[in-house]
Amino acid sequence: MTIDAVILAGGEGRRMGGQDKGLVVLNGHALVSWVAEALSRQTRPIGQIMVSANRNLADYARFGFPVLHDVYTGFSGPLAGIHAAMLASPANTLLVVPCDVPELPPNLLRDLATALDDHPNAQAAAVKTTDGRTHPALCLLRRGALDSLIHHIEHKQFKLGDWLNTLSPVWVTFDTPFANLNSPDELTAAATRLGDASPAQSTQGSASPNGGLTHFDAAGQAHMVGVGAKDETHRVARASGHIHMNPETLALIAGGNHKKGDVLGIARIAGIMAAKKTPDLIPLCHAIALTRVTVDFRIDHATHRVHCEASAETVGRTGVEIEALTAVQIALLTIYDMCKAVDRGMVIGDVKLLEKKGGKSGHWLAG
Repeated sequence: MTIDAVILAGGEGRRMGGQDKGLVVLNGHALVSWVAEALSRQTRPIGQIMVSANRNLADYARFGFPVLHDVYTGFSGPLAGIHAAMLASPANTLLVVPCDVPELPPNLLRDLATALDDHPNAQAAAVKTTDGRTHPALCLLRRGALDSLIHHIEHKQFKLGDWLNTLSPVWVTFDTPFANLNSPDELTAAATRLGDASPAQSTQGSASPNGGLTHFDAAGQAHMVGVGAKDETHRVARASGHIHMNPETLALIAGGNHKKGDVLGIARIAGIMAAKKTPDLIPLCHAIALTRVTVDFRIDHATHRVHCEASAETVGRTGVEIEALTAVQIALLTIYDMCKAVDRGMVIGDVKLLEKKGGKSGHWLAG
């Protein structure tokens, strides 16, 4: 089950005096950066994080996430933000969180996803706290809920809780208070409660000047992260993805009789070359002396897919996750390029990090 996330920051902020709430500062960091950092620390990985906003789009863009503007005009409420995210995301499920709840527990996504997996007839899993309160703005939605969402918006039924109740939701109980910061007083209380913590520190991560987004400095300017003080360690990363195609196209690849030759062999070389060229493609990546790159394929006739897995290794001061991901992307794009004359409808999907080892953060394995 692939999962993307959207941070809802498109409201009018009436209880904050009309301020754009996602950009309101808490302990020196915008609320949206607190929430994004909490999402990055979830124990179950997220495909991509998006931000739903209707004002100050350039300010939100500097945090490095896709910024979505409502398709429906006139501040149609959270349903419009969810609608925009569902249109933008190819994922099977969408995690929805508001921008004014900075203290999200790391097990939020894991527990919601487990509940949704256990209830196949439910279209949503949402948060309930031990005091009996429900929090519909903290929910995990199946893609199948989109039609119902559009119906409610077009009939001017904008209340998130009312719509959620039509989806046979699973309510998952948490002991976290999920405090919404809806007023200056609540903001002050949260600042006192968090003390000197920054977004990264509050989730036991490594602090950065811009709320855990390490490629931005305190002024919000992009920069290359300094790694000179880090120790050199053995670092490994694995990534994967797939390309879906017509059965006839897959048969050509599997038989090795495509008119352009050995498709997978050429794609393998392309992926290895791409890993070596990653700093030329991704602006803020360091040039790394790779010690090993592998690219492997598996043909799946049942689903008409070619699966790709790439690994990258180095002994250095920074990780090789981007190199492994780049190898997968370019290998799959090479397959597309070689086969597009017979199948332009091929779809590349589910590109993700599987594992990384080495460095201060240690061993990480996708759930």
